[in-house]
This record gives sequence, structure tokens and C-alpha cells, in this order.
Amino acid sequence: MAKLRSIASRHYGLMQVVVVVAGIEAYELLRQTITPNWSLAERHARDVLAVERMVHIEWEEELQRTFLRAPDLVRLMNVFYFVGHFVVTAVFFLWLYRANRAAFRRFRNGFLTATFLAFVVHWGFPTAPPRLAGIGLEDTLRQLSHIDIGSRTSAAFTDPVAAVPSLHAGFAAGVGAGLILYARPLLWRVIGALYPLAVMLTIVVTGNHFVFDALAGVAVMGVGFWLSEGLSRRTGGGTLGSASRGGAVR
Repeated sequence: MAKLRSIASRHYGLMQVVVVVAGIEAYELLRQTITPNWSLAERHARDVLAVERMVHIEWEEELQRTFLRAPDLVRLMNVFYFVGHFVVTAVFFLWLYRANRAAFRRFRNGFLTATFLAFVVHWGFPTAPPRLAGIGLEDTLRQLSHIDIGSRTSAAFTDPVAAVPSLHAGFAAGVGAGLILYARPLLWRVIGALYPLAVMLTIVVTGNHFVFDALAGVAVMGVGFWLSEGLSRRTGGGTLGSASRGGAVR
């Protein structure tokens, strides 16, 4: 035990990042334990589409049709969707740990709380993604990149009816906020502002999420931070805004 504690102490930063990644992976594994209720998920997808029409944000078909004129670009977006979510998030937490320990703890707690909230919504409100909802959108990952991340016949990577909320969008918003708050070079702060928009565009163009899903993901991330910050204050922790920027990457 003493040896394990010594190893953990020497690699504390790495262990903290592992905690975040393990929490996200546990969420992905838990999602796979949910048996898809396709009829309910399709009905919820139609409900989402009805809400979008009511507020005039039904942009999925037009965006996808526009980008499919450049199939090579969509193939790049497929790869970005498939691997970027995990890689960028992991690199962000590695950087944030080195840049600002207090911010790292708060972002870790915010992300994990949001992940738990998303799982609860996925369990209680299964929703088919546009590519599987029978509304005319293409599954670009299958058609252009031969990647099946979840369909009626294959759900090897994830629960295919967990479109609401989109944690791709939620995590991207969190990463973007972290860069804006704690990265000193203007270029990285600009990237922080643009990255969530790029992710949201990607998840819509590839047919994996409605615009509504993306907005819901950002909202869940916000609630996750609000809840974790409230708990932190009750237990004597500081607020997100009080974290020092002195250790930010230059």
C-alpha cells in the first residue's frame, strides 16, 4: 500500500486526469447497458423536431445538404466527431492541470457532474439521432467513412438513442470556456471561442444530433458547473471566478 501511495503521489497529475477520463468512460459503458427503446426514441426525436420548427432552428437538413457537396470535408468531420471529443478533452485536462490546479479541480467536478446529469436524461428521455430518426438525414459516418457507432443492427460503441443532451457539445463548451479563462495567448482564447461552434456544426452535419441536442448539452454542462460550484462553496471551496490565472500557459 505504501508503494502504491508513493506512486500515486509522484504521478498525482496523471492520476487526476485518469479520474476524469475514467469517469467519462464509465458513462459510456453505462450507456451501453441501456436497452434502446426505438419506438419511444423515435417519438422523442419527432418531439424535438417539432420544438425546433416552433422556434425556427430546424437547420439540420439544410446544413448537411450544403456540406455534402464537399464529401472530403465531411469525411474529416466524421473523424473529428469519432475521436476528437475524447482526445481534445483529455489534452485539455492535461494542460489545465499544469496551468491552474484550482481551475482543474473545478472543471473536473463540473464535467463529471454534467456527465452524470446527461446519463440520467439519456435513461429517462431516449432520443434517436437525426440519422436514425427517419427524417431524411444521412448517416455520414457509415456512408462516407464506414464507421457504425450505433444503429438498429449495431450498437458497439454507444447507446444509439442517447442524442439528448449532446455531451460532444457540452464538453466542447467546457473546453472552450477553460481556454478563454485560462489561456493567455489571444490565439488560444480565440480557438476557445470557435471550438464549441466547430463541434456543434460537426455533430449536426454528420447527422448525430439535432441543434436542440447541442443546446441541451451546453445547458447540462452549465447546470453541472452550477451544482458542483454550489457543493464546493458548502464544503469550503472557492468559486470558479476566484481561481488564479497566474499559472496559465503563455
